[in-house]
Amino acid sequence: MIIKNAKVVTHDMQLKEPWAIAGHVHDSIKNTFITLEDSEGNIGIGSCATQNDSEESVKECFDILESFSSSLVGKELGLTENTFGWIASELPLNTEANAAVDIAIHDLWAKREGKTLVDAMGKKHQSFDTSITIGVASLEKTIEMAKKHIDNGFSILKIKIGDCVEEDIERMKALFELKPEKIKIRVDANRGYSKEDLIKFYEKTLHLGLELIEQPMEVDQNNEMLYFPEEIRKICVADESLQNFDDAVRLLKEPKPFGVFNIKLMKCGGVFAAKKIASLAEENGIELMWGCFDESKISISAALHTALSCENTQYIDLDGFFDLGWDLIEGGYRCENGIMSAIERPGLGVFS
Repeated sequence: MIIKNAKVVTHDMQLKEPWAIAGHVHDSIKNTFITLEDSEGNIGIGSCATQNDSEESVKECFDILESFSSSLVGKELGLTENTFGWIASELPLNTEANAAVDIAIHDLWAKREGKTLVDAMGKKHQSFDTSITIGVASLEKTIEMAKKHIDNGFSILKIKIGDCVEEDIERMKALFELKPEKIKIRVDANRGYSKEDLIKFYEKTLHLGLELIEQPMEVDQNNEMLYFPEEIRKICVADESLQNFDDAVRLLKEPKPFGVFNIKLMKCGGVFAAKKIASLAEENGIELMWGCFDESKISISAALHTALSCENTQYIDLDGFFDLGWDLIEGGYRCENGIMSAIERPGLGVFS
């Protein structure tokens, strides 16, 4: 497919309310969008959110993407190693911009095929329950938000932890005292724990039955994870430790520090790169979680379609759109009682 036009814009998606992770409070979120038109008039759209949500990072991403977009015009692109290898070589330091272009190409390709993206890639799953995230907050606020999400039909809660291990333990105990039927609880420390913190947290919450523990320690402490028995490492999720294919290769060396990989399109550079990581993980018996930042429905939909096309997907954490005040588009997926599935429209299924 030959690209005739490319357009890049940035929009402030706004947040319904500020929320916190270990060490950082988010106030507002900007996403960058790229629209590609082929020689036959078909349109593909992609978007990205920067991992660092500072004004400088967003502007840098926009400038890089706008500059690169001109080189797409007149280019013949396909779902090949050559296409995505070229894009990665042109955007080596900005995987988010890479992801936006990748998503737009996949949307355009599936539309030309007259199929949803997941059907074009090969659907392996129909739907998944997504977790809904509660940021670092007081015990009272955590319980308030948990009750609200449960009342809204969500069955999986993901709790941001990592600021104070003692308070985290108390929050976990209080949440499990709610005893909601069929509710699962995951936690995400966002690299906030030391090895000693994780030992304490693990020992004090082992009896509660947490579903997953995401990225408890810093990336350079991956080897410290080997201190823990396999039963705990099996439910520990590599997030920041897993940025790209090379990271996946390192994390798969025995003994494995993590039992689950959290793939984010913004980290690895898009759908094509994500599928390569997913295939390698499947070959090595690693389950997949699919995550996101605060993102437009465009990139959230791309992550969902990709997740549904991978056999070893077991978990999704694609709630980033729920924090946003507005979006440029609609559609993409349906979410009913926390269950996400792709809608039956060509490509990503998004529309303005």
